[in-house]
Amino acid sequence: MNPVDADRFRDAMSMTASGVTVVTTDGEAGRLGVTVSTLCSLSLEPPSVVLCIHRDSRALPAIVANGVFVANVLATNQQRVADTFAGRVPELREDRFGEGEWHALATGAPVLRGSLCSFDCRVADVFEFGSHRIIAGVVLDLACAGTE
Repeated sequence: MNPVDADRFRDAMSMTASGVTVVTTDGEAGRLGVTVSTLCSLSLEPPSVVLCIHRDSRALPAIVANGVFVANVLATNQQRVADTFAGRVPELREDRFGEGEWHALATGAPVLRGSLCSFDCRVADVFEFGSHRIIAGVVLDLACAGTE
């Protein structure tokens, strides 16, 4: 049996509930970030998350090389941050961190002030599947709205 048509699948998935997350990293390989729509918990022991990033993303090699990332779950008033890290704000393509206020937690990767929740992670493993890379991260610290 063949998989469903990709366009039909994309249209159907656009109807599912999903938060928007900006994944950031910083280290020797650079300070980069990307908007993703796939973030979920993986395990409580150890506390960990999993996210998916397209294999052609400029941020992917830096996340893997730096070995750290923050998954910043955006609030509804942070649409411009999502658009910026998705590359849809031309004037900020070269300085995506020019949008929003940033600080750091345990790993030094950028944490977005005002996000609903930010998971500060060490890369635990990377898996390849289709057009994406699946990144598992152990949560070393976190900040949630109202607790920063």
